[in-house]
Amino acid sequence: MPGKNEIIERMRTVGNTLGEHHDVVAVGGTALTLHGLKDQTRDVDFIIERDDLLKFADAYKSLYADQTIHLAERGTCFAIYMPNDYMAYAYNVGTFGNVALFVLDILDNIITKASRYNQRDQIDLEKYKHVDQTALLKRVSDYSLDIDILNNVKTALIDTFGMSLEDIHDL
Repeated sequence: MPGKNEIIERMRTVGNTLGEHHDVVAVGGTALTLHGLKDQTRDVDFIIERDDLLKFADAYKSLYADQTIHLAERGTCFAIYMPNDYMAYAYNVGTFGNVALFVLDILDNIITKASRYNQRDQIDLEKYKHVDQTALLKRVSDYSLDIDILNNVKTALIDTFGMSLEDIHDL
């Protein structure tokens, strides 16, 4: 299970094997680890900001076959579409060979975790309890979420962040 330094070192190794530049955005537990809110992540999760995400996947898996990796296409985070401006909020960790590593903004990572809201996500979301709830609600409103995913997000906002039905009524 890689920690922050190992994730960065792996990006350096992968970046040195790729022939073309890739912008890679850490999401999920990987983002939590890079934000310093979690010691290590069970698997690695990235959005690949290129149309050929399989090149990155092949390079990563050829070096780290033992590591589970989940990749999402540009503008998506697995089950949801990201707002158009998510890269403007992402933090640039650095460039490692042909990989520019970004980490998804905390508010966006909360929303993507809450969209699935399974038991592991519930535990991870506890680490974000310090966020500004007004800013979080405003950011949720920037997303176009289907009803099931929106209900997961609302449940997470109530359960984890102590919001009331009145707080989330405009979502």
